[in-house]
Amino acid sequence: MILTRGYLSILIIIEICINMRIHFFDRHIISDTISIEKVFSVIKNCLDKEGFEVKTFMNPYPGLSQMFKAMLFFKRNQGDINHISGDIHWACLLLNSNKTILTIHDLVGIGNYSSKLKKFLYKLIWLYFPLKKAKFITVISEKTEQEILNYYPWAKSKIRVIHNPLTNEPFFREPVENDKFKILIVGTRQNKNVERILEAVKDLDIEVLIVGETTSEQNQKIKTNKSLTFVKGFITDEELVALYRTCDVLCFPSLYEGFGMPIIEAQSNGCAVITSDMEPMRSVSGNSALLVDPYSVEDIREKILILIHDFEKRKEMVANGYENAKRFLPEEITRQYIELYKEVLHG
Repeated sequence: MILTRGYLSILIIIEICINMRIHFFDRHIISDTISIEKVFSVIKNCLDKEGFEVKTFMNPYPGLSQMFKAMLFFKRNQGDINHISGDIHWACLLLNSNKTILTIHDLVGIGNYSSKLKKFLYKLIWLYFPLKKAKFITVISEKTEQEILNYYPWAKSKIRVIHNPLTNEPFFREPVENDKFKILIVGTRQNKNVERILEAVKDLDIEVLIVGETTSEQNQKIKTNKSLTFVKGFITDEELVALYRTCDVLCFPSLYEGFGMPIIEAQSNGCAVITSDMEPMRSVSGNSALLVDPYSVEDIREKILILIHDFEKRKEMVANGYENAKRFLPEEITRQYIELYKEVLHG
């Protein structure tokens, strides 16, 4: 059989990509905050199923004082593609520029510094130099892309938006009318806006479940609330999925997110969503959530009351949310990364 030149080229590309060594460089985990690792474990599994050689190298040298040691470690362990999964942006500084991809999740760290000098150094080491060094930058939302471009417009040609994937199997369920309406709150950090949610539900005869370690201020509001409130600290992924599947609504009026994973996690498990009328939550929820002004207790309360009293509205939101969540299936997100890897290899 005579093979055409075009067909041979396709076969060669497939062969090269299947044998491609993709090396992921991950941060050192020092707490139970594993959101980045959770997301990329799904992507790595999909790549493995597609026949790629995937290896992960976790930073063995935590702390700023050992940053150079860590960079040398990563330099010694380069692959055909070097992919820094996030947080340790500086890890790319000694890597081969033409083979390196950096994922940036958000720029929340810049806001953690009040000192002009510290903020300058942070931007230099965590943003400017890595942006210059890496061949491509992937971001998890258009919001993060715009934040980067606000500082460094010249980086636009390097940036690709690739959303986070779902990390659980989608499970559609018809909503039911529980004896008590159940609201789920995921996360208790300041940006999660828990205090305003508790203020919005304080005199409602409902059940509130909070996932995360609560602050003294949050505990005080819980004590004075009529709502029956349960606090669950660190829970497993399986336990979180079970909560999505038993609660009526995820209340997620966050003040800042790089993406907003709980939105699509809830939607993929048949849970209605209330979230902020701001980016990236607006885009991630895909016109299938009730949007609120996150700074308005009255607006949050009004949207909660809509879902308490309008069962048909809730059914419609659950169905639309489930369809929206399909945009973030792991296979689709992984396909986008594979296309980028090919671009790196042949660009």
